Formats: sequence, structure tokens, C-alpha cells
Amino acid sequence: MEAILDLLQAFSLNFLEVMIAGLFIFCIGFWLGSKKAKRLTEEIYGLQRDVLDLNAEILYGKDDAQTSETPVIGIKHDALKGAKLAN
Repeated sequence: MEAILDLLQAFSLNFLEVMIAGLFIFCIGFWLGSKKAKRLTEEIYGLQRDVLDLNAEILYGKDDAQTSETPVIGIKHDALKGAKLAN
């Protein structure tokens, strides 16, 4: 720590000036990092929506009007209920 203080004195900087400059640089970095994190979060949510849409398309077909009526994969709800009762 003494070496750092000697180095600051050699450059004629005091501790207060260095702390103010460090706080300023930290604030700029924090602001840029939060912007990037927000953008990446929005991108992740968009990808999650795309995956959910693709899953619905695989399960129920391409037509959104028939999503609840005609599943592509023949899942029979009565068979699932019977399997749960057997367990």
C-alpha cells in the first residue's frame, strides 16, 4: 500500500482526486454494463417466446386457431388420467 501512495505522490495526485476519478469510471462502467444486461435479458425473453411458439407448433400443428382441438401428437388425456390413477 505504501508503494501505491508513493506512486501517487510522484504523479502529484492525492487520494481524493484518485477516488473521484475512480468513482466516475466505475459509474460509467456500471451504466454501460446495466444497458448491456438489459439488452441481453430482452433477447433471452424473445428467444424463450420463440421456443414456446415452436413447441406449440410441434404439439398442435401450424394453425393457431386449432391449438386446443387437434394435437399432432396423439396424446389422449383419458389414458393419462388412467395412468395417474394406476400409480
